[in-house]
Amino acid sequence: MVYFLRLIIGFALMAVVAALLIPVLMVRPRHRSNMAMASHWVSHTCKWIWGVRFEIEGEEYLTPSKPTIYICNHQDTLDMFFAPVMIRSGVVTLGKWELLYIPIIGWVYWLAGNIPIKRNKKLKAQAALNRVAHILTSQNMSVLIFPEGTRNWGKPLPFKLGAFKLAIAAEADIVPVAFSLRHKTLSYSRWRAGTIKVRALPPLSTRGLTEDHAIDLAITCRHLIESQAERISQSAKSSGA
Repeated sequence: MVYFLRLIIGFALMAVVAALLIPVLMVRPRHRSNMAMASHWVSHTCKWIWGVRFEIEGEEYLTPSKPTIYICNHQDTLDMFFAPVMIRSGVVTLGKWELLYIPIIGWVYWLAGNIPIKRNKKLKAQAALNRVAHILTSQNMSVLIFPEGTRNWGKPLPFKLGAFKLAIAAEADIVPVAFSLRHKTLSYSRWRAGTIKVRALPPLSTRGLTEDHAIDLAITCRHLIESQAERISQSAKSSGA
């Protein structure tokens, strides 16, 4: 019951925050720092709603000096509340085109500089990846992607190759980021639900790689994120709220 109450309040406040952000973002639409500013508002609001505190390790890897692909484990619907805590200036997200049709939130998503893509057909998906690679290199942008492609509800899924093909096409580093597993560490029935740990790992270079290396990259990154997520989940559980 408490979980669903928090979920309703969370979405309501997200809509309020989004509405407040619209006039601010319209001053400099799609600026490279817009998403970081919006994420700051969202993460602080959601920290209060969900009764969590964040502990971030590897902060030095979260502020890119060149195009970087950030990949992290996708858990459930609540990722939209918690993932923004890792977004810094120059980092945006890659999302489904359909997000733009959501009133207010979709408008903010666009104004904040995020990159929506259509992925319904293979040829169009490849063209979209090429377009994103050009944006990253020409504007010195970085992007956050959930390579599982969909929510896993606690059970890790194989990583799709799009993020890794994009990194290779843009010659961008890949930074794996592990989030602690919330179904193991948080208790939403308590006011202080617990601790969410985030661990950013050292970047992996893609310089000199070809698309044939995408599968190996995906496997390597999946193993890294899964192992780190389990480790930080143990420490998050022991640290409590």
